[in-house]
Amino acid sequence: MDARHDTGDPAEDGDRRARQGRHAGVEGQVAAMIPDHGTAVRPEIMLATGGGGRVTVREALSAMGRRWYVLLAIVMVFAGLTFLFYKDGGSYSTRTTITFTLPSRSTLLPESGSTDISIIAFAGAIATSINQGKPVETFSDSDAPYYGAGVRQGVMVSLRNGGNQWISSFPSATIDIQIVGRTREWVVERQQEALKQIIDVTAAQQAATVTPEADRITAIVEPLSTDIQHVTPGRSEIILAGVAMAIAGLITGCSAAIIVDRAIRARRRRRALRRVDAPTPAARTGGRFA
Repeated sequence: MDARHDTGDPAEDGDRRARQGRHAGVEGQVAAMIPDHGTAVRPEIMLATGGGGRVTVREALSAMGRRWYVLLAIVMVFAGLTFLFYKDGGSYSTRTTITFTLPSRSTLLPESGSTDISIIAFAGAIATSINQGKPVETFSDSDAPYYGAGVRQGVMVSLRNGGNQWISSFPSATIDIQIVGRTREWVVERQQEALKQIIDVTAAQQAATVTPEADRITAIVEPLSTDIQHVTPGRSEIILAGVAMAIAGLITGCSAAIIVDRAIRARRRRRALRRVDAPTPAARTGGRFA
């Protein structure tokens, strides 16, 4: 104790010394709670935390042990999300095809006219009208399914493109209607609407040019293309997704446990220091005990 700061008042000086002693004792206890990061070289593995600091593996395990409930809560949340994703997995898809030919020609005939440039242009105009002039997405493979692009629900009407996203090639007057939905009923409804719209637009455009009935281009729906498929992930995809969600849950839960543990210990330290700095009853009564 340093006697140079004594005021001459025995009660006040005694209270100050008592507070200094308690302060030193609490600081020692708090310091004991904080791991020693001295200059000694130790083979510690450092982990980065969300708060921008670093913590050793031992400290992380200790924090997770103290705040196990935080880790458990995060893991349960991720488990619930994984279950919801699994129950909601799968979708319904169809790729319906409409081919435009010369009047009263079958698509199986080589002279059907489906490869004629003028008929291909007409089919392109129909697709553009259906899409209201909006550009259609293109993929690296023309046979790529619509759901393969991550679409869970949507409709895409496009002129069949034999090229890719860099080069376009339209070998035939064929329109593809690709539909992906969460239920079979929704897909069937969108399919019927798209087919009716294409047939109506085809008839309206030819009627506008006063084309005789016998010379009008025919739109033929490929019968086998109207089937609707139920697309579900395979067993390996489900296992990989579950493992990925588990790892993400553990990482998030561990980080949250460390952050919560640091916040609680810091709050306790501040409370302890405030209690040390609080005046004693003798100081509050001016050195006279009531």
